[in-house]
Amino acid sequence: MRRIIWLAAGVSLLAAGYFSIVSLNRWEWSRALYFGLIFLVAEIGLATALLLRKLDQIQHPNVAQVDPMVLSRLRESRDSTHRFEWLDARNLTNRTNVFITLLIGGGVLLSGLAWLVDRVASVTSTPIREQSLAKELASITYPRGGLLVDDMSVLAQSVPGCDDPQLRKLLRRAGHGG
Repeated sequence: MRRIIWLAAGVSLLAAGYFSIVSLNRWEWSRALYFGLIFLVAEIGLATALLLRKLDQIQHPNVAQVDPMVLSRLRESRDSTHRFEWLDARNLTNRTNVFITLLIGGGVLLSGLAWLVDRVASVTSTPIREQSLAKELASITYPRGGLLVDDMSVLAQSVPGCDDPQLRKLLRRAGHGG
């Protein structure tokens, strides 16, 4: 955890310094002051942490001497049981332990994956995207009257002067018109 904090502080220091220089180069004074302040805070934080660490090392020196009696007592008290007994091949009486463990673990992973897909889908479905999808789907919609052709429509095809483009398109799909 300490390494992550040190890394985050170092990255913050470097990023604030970089963006401060970039902002000065672009003549963005307020942004440069903001990043300069973040740089100063990160620098003071790192310097304080280094000083406190050094003072702690001075107050509590790390003694490399290990008492052999204490070491032997620690080794005697070590737990010698087999921690993964359910994975042992000699345990033939109950073979469902591994299956149930994998089944539950797989269920947890699939539930997490489903949750992630749901989150991504809920973020990506906006009213603007739905409207653009509706516009794209307009080219493949059914005709207004439906796809069924009745006898009157077929007879109207042969009536002279009947030039309805939607009717001709509908009859062409039904196989009657030319």
